Amino acid sequence: MTERIDITDKVCGKICDDGIELFFYSDKIGEVMYSDKNKEYVLFAGYIRENSRIYKIEPKREPVTQFVEDCDLGWC
Repeated sequence: MTERIDITDKVCGKICDDGIELFFYSDKIGEVMYSDKNKEYVLFAGYIRENSRIYKIEPKREPVTQFVEDCDLGWC
């Protein structure tokens, strides 16, 4: 299972020759390419664009149920 994490507010753009490179912190995640009257979003694997938002797709994490494990063995 996967989960979508909205990273839109953390994405920055850097102008390049034919468009804008998109970065999530220091990782390049894609580009916005411009032609005469169109723009095209090209996002790398693990990222999607939907309704003007950018999401990172990650495996769903198991919830943390306890801080440490195996305390019944007497080590903590």
